[in-house]
Amino acid sequence: MEFNPNTYPLTPGLRLLEASAGTGKTFSIAHLVLRLLTEGEHSIDNILVVSFTKATAAEIKSRISNRIISALHGLESIQAGDIPSKSDEVLREWLGKCSQNSDKCMYWANLLLEALANIEQSDITTIHGFCRRTLQREAIDNGNAIELKALTDEENKQLIIEIVCDYWEEHVLSLEPKHLQGIEEAGISIKSLAKNLMDIDQDQSLAFVVDDPKVDISKSLKTQFQESFHACWQNFVCNWKKDGMALEKSLQEVAKSYRGEGVKDTRPYTPNPRKNRCNEINEWILSFYKTKEDDVNNNEIFYKDIRAQKLIKDYYHPQNLYELEKKLSNSNSFTPSTLQESIADLWEKPAEIVWNHSLSYTFEKLKSIRHKRQVISYGEQLKLLDPESQDHKSKNKSILSKLRIKYKVILIDEFQDTDAIQWRIFREAFAKSSEHLLLMVGDPKQAIYKFRGGDLKTYLRAKEEVDRVDSLTTNYRATPELMDCLNNFMKNGLKYSKLIVPELISKRSKSKVEEYKKHCPIEILSIEHGDKKMANNSSYIPTKADVELKIPNIVTNKTLELITNTEHLVCPNDICILVSRHKQAEEIRDSLSKANIPSRLINQGDIFETEGGKNLQLFLDCLSTPSHIDRLKLLTCSKLMRWDAKKLAEASNAGEFDELVLKFINLSENFKHTGITGSLSSFLESSDIANIAERGRLLGDLYQCAHLVQEAVHSQGLDITGAARWLKHQRIKGSDLTSEERRPNSDIAEEAINVLTVHRSKGLQYKVVICPYLWESPSKPKGPLWRTDEKNKWVFSFKSGLDSHQKIYEKAVEDSIEEAERLAYVALTRAECKLIIFWSIATNQTDNPLKFFLFGPEANKSKIEDLTTENIQTTFRLHNLKFNVRPVRSQEISGKWSPSYENHNLSLGPRPKRSLDQTWGRHSYSSWVSTIEKEGGRKDYPKENEEGRDRDQQEGNIKGSFQDKAFPIELMKNKTNSWSKQGPLQHFPRGPIAGECLHRILERIDYTASVKNEHSVNIIKEELSRSRIDLSKIEIVQEGLERVLSTSLGGPLGDIKFRDLNTERRVNELSFDICLSSENKPILSSELVKVMTRNQGERYGIDYINSLKELNICSSGFLTGSIDLIFNDKDDISNSRWWLADWKSNWLGDFTEQGELSSCGSFHYSINSMEKEMVLHHYPLQANLYLVALHRFLKWRLPNYSPQKHLGGYIYVFLRGIPSDYELSMRSNKGNIPGLIIEEAKFKNIIELDQLLLGKAI
Repeated sequence: MEFNPNTYPLTPGLRLLEASAGTGKTFSIAHLVLRLLTEGEHSIDNILVVSFTKATAAEIKSRISNRIISALHGLESIQAGDIPSKSDEVLREWLGKCSQNSDKCMYWANLLLEALANIEQSDITTIHGFCRRTLQREAIDNGNAIELKALTDEENKQLIIEIVCDYWEEHVLSLEPKHLQGIEEAGISIKSLAKNLMDIDQDQSLAFVVDDPKVDISKSLKTQFQESFHACWQNFVCNWKKDGMALEKSLQEVAKSYRGEGVKDTRPYTPNPRKNRCNEINEWILSFYKTKEDDVNNNEIFYKDIRAQKLIKDYYHPQNLYELEKKLSNSNSFTPSTLQESIADLWEKPAEIVWNHSLSYTFEKLKSIRHKRQVISYGEQLKLLDPESQDHKSKNKSILSKLRIKYKVILIDEFQDTDAIQWRIFREAFAKSSEHLLLMVGDPKQAIYKFRGGDLKTYLRAKEEVDRVDSLTTNYRATPELMDCLNNFMKNGLKYSKLIVPELISKRSKSKVEEYKKHCPIEILSIEHGDKKMANNSSYIPTKADVELKIPNIVTNKTLELITNTEHLVCPNDICILVSRHKQAEEIRDSLSKANIPSRLINQGDIFETEGGKNLQLFLDCLSTPSHIDRLKLLTCSKLMRWDAKKLAEASNAGEFDELVLKFINLSENFKHTGITGSLSSFLESSDIANIAERGRLLGDLYQCAHLVQEAVHSQGLDITGAARWLKHQRIKGSDLTSEERRPNSDIAEEAINVLTVHRSKGLQYKVVICPYLWESPSKPKGPLWRTDEKNKWVFSFKSGLDSHQKIYEKAVEDSIEEAERLAYVALTRAECKLIIFWSIATNQTDNPLKFFLFGPEANKSKIEDLTTENIQTTFRLHNLKFNVRPVRSQEISGKWSPSYENHNLSLGPRPKRSLDQTWGRHSYSSWVSTIEKEGGRKDYPKENEEGRDRDQQEGNIKGSFQDKAFPIELMKNKTNSWSKQGPLQHFPRGPIAGECLHRILERIDYTASVKNEHSVNIIKEELSRSRIDLSKIEIVQEGLERVLSTSLGGPLGDIKFRDLNTERRVNELSFDICLSSENKPILSSELVKVMTRNQGERYGIDYINSLKELNICSSGFLTGSIDLIFNDKDDISNSRWWLADWKSNWLGDFTEQGELSSCGSFHYSINSMEKEMVLHHYPLQANLYLVALHRFLKWRLPNYSPQKHLGGYIYVFLRGIPSDYELSMRSNKGNIPGLIIEEAKFKNIIELDQLLLGKAI
């Protein structure tokens, strides 16, 4: 029956008030409370109002307060003899009940004043607030000294993350690395484990019990995992040997049988396969049983190997056959063979062991920690009041009895979101009483929170028990024209959910958008696909991804049409675009920004995951490494600078990158004084800021991120490098926990398009609503955690449809389709004046929620290719539905939006005066050897400090290096040799830019090919242009590099040439970061000297070691660097030694009498000259530090690594000093080669340095 707010009975009973979207549910609750306080003479303390969220509870309390105040004004008017003119129709009718009775007016006014005075202490709250208050009162009544503290959601989530991280470190990381990789491939991570643990903890209505007897949380995961894994492997191998061939033949027969019935698509199975998959599995199995004399562990099977074998998953796994037979024969009666079961077990059982052990362990740990800390979660609060809780049954009876005494009226808002425990509490306490009014208010069509425990079944079961059901049938949201269209559109109800959609009557007041009367309130945009595939094949159906690519531009063009062609009747803020996923939201916002249309994403996401966070990361990376060209290029292509390919090419030639480098060097040097926000403001010109401000929320998000990072800089004492790393860590750690300050602000643009998910839109309304994605079917549930409401417990299953949990999976799929339909109802009912719906056909989207609305109740029998624009129009004509249905295609964005701005008086905020301390950072060999010069006031290049580049290549340092008095004597000694004073690179520029150019060329070219081939020439040209070096230098570069690549290295490397090294034998530019002392004890120069003294060699003896004492090293944090090249000296990787090579472009040539550079060739790069250069620039220290990095790298990546067996040494290649083939052929002995310093590693020295950097005593 229809609800009447003034005649609805206030007597005790169990009742249900069914609402629909926009029917004034909160208004009705507020008016009923007004009547209960006056006509029912209930105290505000005896009324309990419960809602789903804090926001809705606060809104109800506010509405009740305003309703009481309005009633008091009306009563006051009656007392004064006036007619209440400002009251609404319902309130005027209520006031009429006492208009002729002055005493009643006074009495009711006193009751309302008393209620208003006590409303802040009233129980108008959430279900969790109700539980908390009830338990607090119980603790006080019983005189308990200790009261359990209720954890907030944020606190509970943080505790869960801590427990999961501890478990991961203790148990999961103890597994073999290749087992761990397989587990991660199976979708198990800290994030997924924490999410599932939260689901279990939040929904206490379901029990969590692990039935697997093989899982024992008192024992380590490692032992149980290995036992289970090897048992699954042996079982699979045994069954495969017996039935592998038979299984293959049976799968072929299945395909043959269906093909015979006319079915064309039987993938992945075919009657006559082109390859022998059975043989592939045989060979794969055999590969793990072959033995090698030198490495018996090489063939051990790991879970990673199983997950990498795609034939197991994509072909032989029984899930494929189950899905095929269900699709083609609509049969659910599939029974896998013994072999198929063993295949499924091999693929899933090891992961299942981890899931069961991890969730059992962490859930028990969570409960234990909360108990010890005397805290309680929201879920546990419900459990403590649950009448069916065996642990608290007798105590709960007493609590429920007290609740019956305290409350006489109970109003439950959003009842469709109530779970089983909540209903049991209210049912047991109040539903069976003859003295209480229990009124439930809800809309089953808006039951969209199953993931939070909301259960539509609970609503439907409760509905069967109530005394009466009333309905709200007046809509106050939609215009009459739109309401009529919606009534016709949804008159067949929600077919999947089996719910009726009642016809509503609109009583919306007029607004400025009444202009839409001459337009159709509902517009269907059917996406046409002008693809070549569809033109050539009429039966071709696009994929979901293909359609999604077209939507952002269509949405943008439609939005432009709305805000530019309606004479400002529609502003951007009037429009809402509803999406299913945040990725869709970002794609639409990106498209809107191209048309200069601002947008706001209304969500509770993480600000660091937005475009602003990404762009700030690029900026901080450049600020921390100003000379890193690749990072600068990424920034120039970002939304902060928006350079295109043409601009990039022009900037490289015009030297604009050099200007950027200098700009970032300056910003980096001033960072301590300006901070992040100051640096960002200095970098962005005013025109840039204005441009970014026009493109949605990027500017606001950017500065919100910058403020948060700045706070971390201040609180943790970070330098700019630390700030960049901190932000990167926050962005990639993947936690679902987002604190309030990290949720994006949504008010940066007053006039912006609203973009939000359908879940977040509930309770909101907008003049124009666009629904671009309702044509999509919901994603299939993935598990492995499944709800079983019938058994009231959680279960685990990977094998959806293959085991005893088949019905659970199918029910989950059914539930997801039904909830998608209810989500569509929520989306369609957000509009006030106009609703725009997108439609498209796409593969595997037959279960979409629009199907029955657009094509009628018989649409379930239609094929996807029949759900066309023409058939929509036919259906609408048949049912006399006058909607605007028109086809649209994706086109380029049709224009730009130019908003009108008002003038505002602007003022400056306070200027920060604090400075930031910088005591910890990243250090390099370059920064260490520069400590002497720093004392003299010389500054390092930021890139050198960060990446360990060579300071000796600076022009200002070259000339002074060779004014040593001993150098001319050395040259005199060399005059007796036959090496040339002229080298190809003597005319190549000097300095850091030129040296970096040669480095990049050697990093990119193919060593095994000629340096004169087209690919190499193009690389040389690119790098010369990039460094602004004349292209006439190409030939001398080619000749110089040809010498480097083709010269035999000699010494312990024998006839090996760099030309012999293909990409499988070498790694270029190996960057590293080594933690300096995990105990926070700084590394000192004196400690390095001690290690080097104990292990001094013949080449660099005590004199060089004493020179290290002059360094002023005191460092903590990280040692960073980049090794130019590492390579192995044999094809057999297990028996080869690994070497590092470092390219040096140092000039050791002659000077003229005027001090100008003269000649430079192999003559000048004798062993003595190079050793002097090595000592001068502390290259031996660099070499040993880099060998430590190589040692750690091999220890991490090379199986059975031994430094004595696998660590070779270092080779320093002085590029300007390598002799020609002719010079090498003229030498009389096989001695040292000019330009090459080769030294084998001293293992004891490397190991002791490694221990020193770890902070361990030596």
